[in-house]
Amino acid sequence: MRPGDFRGILAGCGFGIAAALAPADAQTAATDSWQFAATAYAFLPQLSGTTHFPVPGAGDFDFNQADLINNLKLAFMGSFDAHRGRWGFFTDVLYLDVGRRHTDIHDFTIGGIGIPAATTSDVSIDLKSWIANAVGEYRLLDEGGAITLDALAGLRYLSLKERLEWNFTGSLGSLPEVARSGNEEISNSIVDGIIGVKGQFRGDGGWRVPFYLDAGTGGSQFTWQGATGLTYVFHWGELGLLYRYIHFKFDSRTIDDLTIAGPMVSATFRW
Repeated sequence: MRPGDFRGILAGCGFGIAAALAPADAQTAATDSWQFAATAYAFLPQLSGTTHFPVPGAGDFDFNQADLINNLKLAFMGSFDAHRGRWGFFTDVLYLDVGRRHTDIHDFTIGGIGIPAATTSDVSIDLKSWIANAVGEYRLLDEGGAITLDALAGLRYLSLKERLEWNFTGSLGSLPEVARSGNEEISNSIVDGIIGVKGQFRGDGGWRVPFYLDAGTGGSQFTWQGATGLTYVFHWGELGLLYRYIHFKFDSRTIDDLTIAGPMVSATFRW
């Protein structure tokens, strides 16, 4: 997988995994009453991953997501976190609708062959994706509030749909004529089992260092997610600056991998 910059800004307000990244303080975790948290944030990720669209009679249209996708159409992020005593649960949803129309680009191959530099290209690609996590939690460690550690187990769902349209004018070089224009759509829908840990370190005053890590497999060959950053606690909740990374490795003919990663600014509200 080649790294690539998701040059368009994916900024959205919703509720995010930062809610799960901010465990309650020791006094709160020890109570028998339900405690809830939700987080509003702006997420600015990078997107990368190698995709293969079948072109009948010409091989595969191969490209990296970072080369062709950088415009946001719609983004939604939502999460809810609940705890009672040592037990807890959170659910997290991320929806992305991104794409771009390109003219006169050459950052792809068809059947392993690039188009000549003098060829004029018109390429449009759209990607729609749902990523949802449903995870149970159990408090393993609570050292007087200085550090907390929770064990996690649950499911991650991914639904991915991509549509590609292309048209070339001019010489195709060694490419067959059938590759001159077309449109194709690919889709994947998978569920993975995941396990992991999350917690926080308490610093001076209201400063906290939250962390989150999970990994799993099932519908995908491998998936993992990690996040960390800094938060500051107020009486109503907390503000934070975090970094989130989500990766999928597929055993698929049409897509090798997908990575969504970037910083997010969060505001957590508790009740």
